[in-house]
Amino acid sequence: MKKDKIEETLQMEIAVPALVQQRADAVFEQIQRENSGKGEKMIRKSMWGTVAAAMLALSTVTVCAAAYMNWSSGMEEQFDATEEQKIFLEEQDMVKPLHNSVTKEGITVTAQQSIADSRFAHLSFRVEGYEVKEGGILQPDFEAVHVTVDGKEGFVLKHAFFNNWHITEKERTYTNDDTPIRERVDGTLVERYRNDDGSMEYIITVMKNIEESSLIGKKVHVELVNLGAHVRYSSAYRKEVEAVWSFDFTLEGSDQVRSEVMSQPLGDSGATVTKVELSPISFYVEYEYNLPTLEMKGNHAVWTLGSVPPLVGVRLKDGTQITGAMGGASEGKAQNVGRYVYYGTINRIIDPQEVDTLLFYKSAIYELEGTLPEEDYYNVSF
Repeated sequence: MKKDKIEETLQMEIAVPALVQQRADAVFEQIQRENSGKGEKMIRKSMWGTVAAAMLALSTVTVCAAAYMNWSSGMEEQFDATEEQKIFLEEQDMVKPLHNSVTKEGITVTAQQSIADSRFAHLSFRVEGYEVKEGGILQPDFEAVHVTVDGKEGFVLKHAFFNNWHITEKERTYTNDDTPIRERVDGTLVERYRNDDGSMEYIITVMKNIEESSLIGKKVHVELVNLGAHVRYSSAYRKEVEAVWSFDFTLEGSDQVRSEVMSQPLGDSGATVTKVELSPISFYVEYEYNLPTLEMKGNHAVWTLGSVPPLVGVRLKDGTQITGAMGGASEGKAQNVGRYVYYGTINRIIDPQEVDTLLFYKSAIYELEGTLPEEDYYNVSF
């Protein structure tokens, strides 16, 4: 069977992702090189043994690739992830399945997926059996979310039910059927929390405590307390189900980062970038920064912290510019005077090795969405 016929057969059975296709090409090229110069009968004999091994290896890769299509809708949308990006993140060992399931009061909550590096972890939970009225003034939520890491508290950064929004510069649609997102009379957008099968998805983002070296390998305990809904435009909460869904697992992921030490002044801001770390899903920046002197406020002497130019994007080696994707989760003066840190999540999946320029906004106040003019950034080679 010729190479093109084998590939045709594979493509009839399953759509081969680009990365898998590249691997297939490499396998067949190796086969041809190894068998060049041999007689036809010898080629056929050795070819079939090699093809069998190649098919097994390729089928394993293809099955794994197909598994990426089973990411939860919320996780996929949170990163606006392409098929190749999912494969890349899996190869970085950052994506792991979770299988814990708890049923209380007729409602089943299942921990289904995690994406984690050393500083942040995104946890996805499937919720079945709870009915919520779509498009109204109620936003479903658990009354409280508690997360401990190795018995310590204070790690939850954000948590919410996935609303099935897919919003880009060109379109605003629901992820489950691609219909346009509806608007209310006041101009706000209507959420759609139910998936096609009636389930919902709850996503928790966890941030490591400053005292922790890494989240990876730590024992995580999650408690989702009571279920109901917040009343839009108010702080009121309507509790409908009283129960606690508890989960325990060891967080898996990767703490590998691309780390660069530098001494790069940012114009006349007074800040100098001294260290940058990038993972596929987060960033960390250290600055040398001349902090303001002590100021008197009443009878108290206090530091008034200024803000440094934030890292708001990157440019890849192929010229692609990614901005509006970085959300600062923490910033402020480090323990040693004059050192300032700024770090957070990236709501895209990037390959740190493909980044050649860091983009810092020239003001501490910046637009979270859209692309700003080139002159509004400090460009730092990376």
